[in-house]
Amino acid sequence: MNSSTDAHTAPWMRLLLIAALIAILIATTLYLPTWITPASPQGITLTPPTCDLNNGPCRLKQEGIALEFALTPTPIQSLATLNAQLDIQGTDIERATLSLEGRDMYMGLNQTELTATGNGNRWLGSTELAVCTTGRMVWRARLTLESKDRVYSTWFDFEAK
Repeated sequence: MNSSTDAHTAPWMRLLLIAALIAILIATTLYLPTWITPASPQGITLTPPTCDLNNGPCRLKQEGIALEFALTPTPIQSLATLNAQLDIQGTDIERATLSLEGRDMYMGLNQTELTATGNGNRWLGSTELAVCTTGRMVWRARLTLESKDRVYSTWFDFEAK
C-alpha cells in the first residue's frame, strides 16, 4: 500500500513543484528590475534670486540649503578666464556642475565640473565665455548640485560683453 500511495502523490508533488517554480520565475521577472535599479534622486529646482553676478556673489536660501555663488573677475567678459566659487551649507553635495548658456541664443555646450575643497562646503572651477557677435549678451549660469538622494538646480542670469 505504501508504494501505491507514493505512486499517486509523486505526480502531484511534481506538479506542485513546477507550479511553485513558475510562480517564483514570474515574481522574479516582475520585481527584479525594481530590486536592482537604484532609486532616482529627487529633483528640486531652486527659484533663482534677483541678483547680478557682475555686482558680486549671489545668495540663495531655500529647501533647507543656503548657497553663495560668484563668478570673478567682474565685470564678466567673454574670452576671459572666469573663476567660479560656490559655498553651500545645509546639505552634503557629492558633485557640482556649472553650465554657461546663452539665455536667448544657443551658444554651444560649456560645462565645468566644480571641485570640492576642504570640508566640501566650497566648490571651485574655472571656465570662459564664448564670444558673441552682438556685443552684449545675457548669459545663464546654471548650477546642478547632486547629493546622495537629491539633485538641486538653479540659475543666475548675467550680462557680459
